Amino acid sequence: MPNVKPNTTMQMGLGEAMKRLIMLHTKVTGRFASVEEKEEREMILTALNEIKLDLGFDCNMDGVPDTVAIFAKSAETACCRLVPADTSRRTPAKKAAPKKKPATRRKTTATRRKK
Repeated sequence: MPNVKPNTTMQMGLGEAMKRLIMLHTKVTGRFASVEEKEEREMILTALNEIKLDLGFDCNMDGVPDTVAIFAKSAETACCRLVPADTSRRTPAKKAAPKKKPATRRKTTATRRKK
């Protein structure tokens, strides 16, 4: 008999994970979640935290992203805006072929203006 190993991982869509997380969070905060549901909630949170987002905040608009502490200031003043982050560590996307200019018809000699 071949040596069979159980599959210990599975894949879940991001939307499905968010939907499940919200449902589990509701149960946990309502204090009627089982131990297994609390553990599942933590596993989903851990998995979602593997996805990293590049965010930068620049409240004083000096071109230098501010620290995470800026969230408190933003809540008080609503001055923060998202700024592009360093994306050099990302894998480059495939470049699209350059678009061709549409061909323009030249006016006939009779309709061109004479100087």
